[in-house]
Amino acid sequence: MTAVLLVEDDDAIRNNVARILRLEGYDVSVATNGIEGLERARAVRPDVVISDINMPGMDGFALVEALRAEATFATTVVMLLTALDDRASMRRGMGAGADDYLAKPFTRVELLDALDALLRKRGRIELSIESAVQSREEQLRRAFAESIAGHRPAQRSGLEAPAGAITDQVLPATVLFSDIRNFTSLAEKLDSSEVAELLIRYFEHTSEPVLRHGGMHLKFIGDGLMAVFAETPGGPPTTPARRAVSAALAVALATHEFRRWLDERFAGRGLPPFAIGIGLHAGEVTICRLGSTAVKETTPIGDTVNTAARLQAASKELGWTVVASSAVLMQAGEGVQTGAMTSLEVRGRHGWVDVAEIVGLQTSVADHDHGMAALAGRAEEIHEAVQINSAITARAVKGALRTRLSTLKNHQFRPGDAPLRLKGFRLTRKIAAGGMTEVYLAVQEDDGMPVVLKVLEAEGRSASANLSRFIQEYTLVSRITDPHVVRIYDQGFTDDHAYIAMEYFERGDLRSELKAGMDRARVLQVVRQIARGLDVIHSHGVIHRDLKPENVMLRPDGSVAIADFGVAKSMLQEDNLALTQTRHGEVVGTPYYLSPEQASGGEIGPSSDLYSLGVMMYEMLTGQRPFSAETLELLLARHLTAPVPALPPQHAGLQAVLEKMMAKQPEQRYPTAKALLEALDAVESVQG
Repeated sequence: MTAVLLVEDDDAIRNNVARILRLEGYDVSVATNGIEGLERARAVRPDVVISDINMPGMDGFALVEALRAEATFATTVVMLLTALDDRASMRRGMGAGADDYLAKPFTRVELLDALDALLRKRGRIELSIESAVQSREEQLRRAFAESIAGHRPAQRSGLEAPAGAITDQVLPATVLFSDIRNFTSLAEKLDSSEVAELLIRYFEHTSEPVLRHGGMHLKFIGDGLMAVFAETPGGPPTTPARRAVSAALAVALATHEFRRWLDERFAGRGLPPFAIGIGLHAGEVTICRLGSTAVKETTPIGDTVNTAARLQAASKELGWTVVASSAVLMQAGEGVQTGAMTSLEVRGRHGWVDVAEIVGLQTSVADHDHGMAALAGRAEEIHEAVQINSAITARAVKGALRTRLSTLKNHQFRPGDAPLRLKGFRLTRKIAAGGMTEVYLAVQEDDGMPVVLKVLEAEGRSASANLSRFIQEYTLVSRITDPHVVRIYDQGFTDDHAYIAMEYFERGDLRSELKAGMDRARVLQVVRQIARGLDVIHSHGVIHRDLKPENVMLRPDGSVAIADFGVAKSMLQEDNLALTQTRHGEVVGTPYYLSPEQASGGEIGPSSDLYSLGVMMYEMLTGQRPFSAETLELLLARHLTAPVPALPPQHAGLQAVLEKMMAKQPEQRYPTAKALLEALDAVESVQG
């Protein structure tokens, strides 16, 4: 039901109009003057406001101006009623932000026709806004898709004039463009709501210093923020360029403070370092307007804007945070502290632009006094813009990744076809497929190193658990750098897709070597390396829970690395809450290598992995598993109660070590992997 607020001081007119509208099915609220009408509008958030002009206290003109000053009522339709049917009054009303003007006296038909026309106009505006939002989201999706595919977008999405826009003004100004570096890599490791939360918090941190320094026409473009600094009548005495330089440094400082929140909010999630780049350029800027005078969106465009965006993009290559053109330096005045300098090629009429790294600003009293009024009345408007942009960006970046991962499944690797790329990796062929996971061989483009890409498409009832376990593999292992733990290079996920880029083992897993037979020296070499890997992962609070020959990989030099952390468990409380998918009493792991506590669904710890390593050591020394059975229940029972089998006579010296590794009670085993290594050293010293 359409909500209408009627503001009229004449009782007879107010009651008559309210009765007509209610009979037509409108939800009508009333107020007797402008002050009461403004309060009522804030309370009921009407779709339409119909207001008389001549009222005591706040008249209709003042009411319209007050409504238009609040972002909440930017698209609220306003119709003014008056007996003064003259051009001057109409111009004043329209200038204040009214959408229509109805002269008294009017008939029922005239009132309803005028209201119907206004609502159709409002529908067209909403449709135009929705279409613009969809177009912008699609532009962002394409830009992120190009980034995910390893390409640099030819044009920064959102810097073009929207369809139907008209030039509002052309002015000399300095443009600030800031952006989050490697945003797609960061966004891939969070879900959509977390991406939006991150952007909202980041933009709220960085918008404040921009506004405080007099930044205008703020525009949020994906993970980027753009602002224009220009001369304004009665504005700050300092030059726009100087204010832009100061704002850029303040944004860099706000970002540093934002990192603290980020580290706390997403602790242990393996996020890449958070960094931004800022570009500054001065020149002529065109301000385009989209919409009516009352409801308009302004967009800065032109070569100056594009150059600022290009300088921001170059900040990563240069290793600078703030990149400013020589035009900015010339206009910023004394005290700007610079670092390195170079020239950059920029598309458009600028050609080559001399740029410098901005590292500081020696401020004066005038610098500290400017621009403080710029924040007045903007907080709610900026907050709403940030929320809308953040939601759009989160959907766009996740949608781009989902589309990219979906195309991999049916891709045919034909000779001569253009290579398929994903985040700096060039896929060469599919090497395995099973269930929901596709496995590809790829090459890391910057150094030619072969890697494995595991891509999961999670569907059905178990999709959430499978996806969580897949993501967990990266989250846990990304903290660990050790030669005896698989290296994981990158990871990303959407609501139903995920990928992991990990170390490639051309020789495969330990099972192939075990089948061929292993001598004592090689067995002890492998056990030591696995124990060293376990010592490291346990020190990071991680329990593997599924140690077996298939999860121990062989490198070309014969060294081994522990892999497949899909059912691993973190002993850290925050990770248990977020990542562990199993509950107390559930059996997790491969039955032949399960510890007794895993077999019974009991509490596990680091010694659980040592038990599994004991089973593997027995199998490597003898060529057969210590326990086997015809049913799963009987196999689990033997883990719980059967004694450890005796090793062959030639390995009898290791029997005591094996029995301690495979003790039924966790507290009777070696307390740590390091203690196991010390025990092996002791055995070797006695026998050697």
